[in-house]
Amino acid sequence: MSKIIIPITPVYGHVAPMLSIAKDLIRRGHEVTIITGSIFKEAVEKTGAAFVSFTGAADWKPEELLDPERLALEGPTQVNYDLQRYFVSAIPNQYAALQQELKKYGDDQAIVMAESFGFPISPALHGAPGVRAKGYIVVGVIPLAISSMDAAPFGMGLEPDGSEEGRARNIELNGLMKNTVFGDAQKLYEKVLKDLGAVGEIPYLLDSCVLADSYLQLSVEELSYKRSDLPDSVRFIGALPTPPSVEAKLPVWWPEVLEAEQVVVVTQGTVANGDFSHLIEPTLEALADLPVLVIAATGSKDEVKKIPANARVAEFIPFVDLLPHTNVLVTNGGFGGTQQALSFGVPMVLAGISEDKIEGNARTAHTGAAINLKTQTPTPAAIREAVLNVLNKTEFLANAQRLKAEYAALDPYTSIANVVAELEAKS
Repeated sequence: MSKIIIPITPVYGHVAPMLSIAKDLIRRGHEVTIITGSIFKEAVEKTGAAFVSFTGAADWKPEELLDPERLALEGPTQVNYDLQRYFVSAIPNQYAALQQELKKYGDDQAIVMAESFGFPISPALHGAPGVRAKGYIVVGVIPLAISSMDAAPFGMGLEPDGSEEGRARNIELNGLMKNTVFGDAQKLYEKVLKDLGAVGEIPYLLDSCVLADSYLQLSVEELSYKRSDLPDSVRFIGALPTPPSVEAKLPVWWPEVLEAEQVVVVTQGTVANGDFSHLIEPTLEALADLPVLVIAATGSKDEVKKIPANARVAEFIPFVDLLPHTNVLVTNGGFGGTQQALSFGVPMVLAGISEDKIEGNARTAHTGAAINLKTQTPTPAAIREAVLNVLNKTEFLANAQRLKAEYAALDPYTSIANVVAELEAKS
């Protein structure tokens, strides 16, 4: 049995997959402690893990993402803001909480499993003083963000290019991203780590995570582009399987889903769902006269305006039940939801440029399983054209089915458990 400490950024898209992983590790007999935001205490304890709350700047609330100052920003500018306010500024409190837990065990006794950028463990990876973990694992719950000479930097949403000219472009853009676009976040990152006692040169803030013993990316390689310079620590482990819906109740109109010839589902996910006029409402308008059943999953109690006769609306409906009957998913492109759709072989229309979506949507479209509208607020006409293209052109479904097979061949829970065992065996 291993002692595993899991620090998690306190936002649903990061917490949910890590809770599933924690639950599986506990099932395998490991002792798990989760450090995250105070609002997730009940959810953590339901997994059987011990709960520890972040404090100070690390204990921010998901509703802070609806700050008008933040929402006024788009694309890389918004990501730069997020990196500074929600991630880098939280590192001192995150590292303090992590150290407090590690002290309970002593040096080389517990494994730390961070997520995404791995910021809570960045000080340790760069030699900051403190109790050492037995090993460090990072689980990628967002699109792979590390630099590569074969791809443009994370956050630009550009096509990969490994040619000689393309690599020259990529190197130039990687420098631009580090020093200019994300320059403020990078400077803050370097200062925070140095203040905590990090030694040596501090790399690009999105690259530190590969210094962990293992970086386990929740996806297939194609969604990160093929990279000739992929670090040895990085492994692609597929998507977490969607658990069956045991407690959720299906809506009274569920028989219509089973009987419909074509079903189009639209959602704005769990973060960027504060304004349905961005995607849900224009999708309902766009498809109102088509012979399809449209299901809007809102994730919010807010009211949807002007619901046409061929549409049904639910605050929540289990996608594990809905996706097998879905012909097209219209979504702003949250990484977890996108992978869930691909694991069911469902092609998509994507419309989102907030958070990591500008990058994730570009990569998903590159697979041929989706159309990327490259905007947060598509017009009904653009949505209609894209949905009809996905419905009528067989290549979108074929590519989604191809990726479904790739996901089915991978077992993320076993991959994670095997890495834990490898680290335990080194002691």
